[in-house]
Amino acid sequence: MTEIEIIKPQIKDQIEINNLAKQVHKLHVNWNSDIFLDIDQIITKERLKKLLETNSIYVAKQSSKIVGYIIINIIEKHSEFKRYRKLLCIDTLCVDEKYRDRGIGTKMLNFAKNLGNNNKCTDIYLTVNPQNKNAIIAYEKFGMEIDSITYMMKL
Repeated sequence: MTEIEIIKPQIKDQIEINNLAKQVHKLHVNWNSDIFLDIDQIITKERLKKLLETNSIYVAKQSSKIVGYIIINIIEKHSEFKRYRKLLCIDTLCVDEKYRDRGIGTKMLNFAKNLGNNNKCTDIYLTVNPQNKNAIIAYEKFGMEIDSITYMMKL
């Protein structure tokens, strides 16, 4: 198996990234069609450009093929009643469905963890749909734990 490298993508990679984004988006549409729109452009060139400008997106490449991507934000939390936190927030983690169960997601999580350490982050944070059992297993295997539970009621 060819080595996976995690790098910042280029604008020319938008179609490949968007095709991966559609895989994940379809899951969310199936789980919550009352919230998610069934659209084809998840990561437009404009959105990719903004993500690149803020160093928020990275891709996993095997040979010349993009097999996954991760979108990351770093947020500082200040409060009068809580200790200072600097969170590395994983907005999206996607591995091509044909390349899953090969350690690519773990490699991207380790990349995020190293990025967080280099930026003096205190925590890594992400949310996951409770129906996404495979992702939950992967995050727990990586060492992540449930921090809080969000409840929602449709009106």
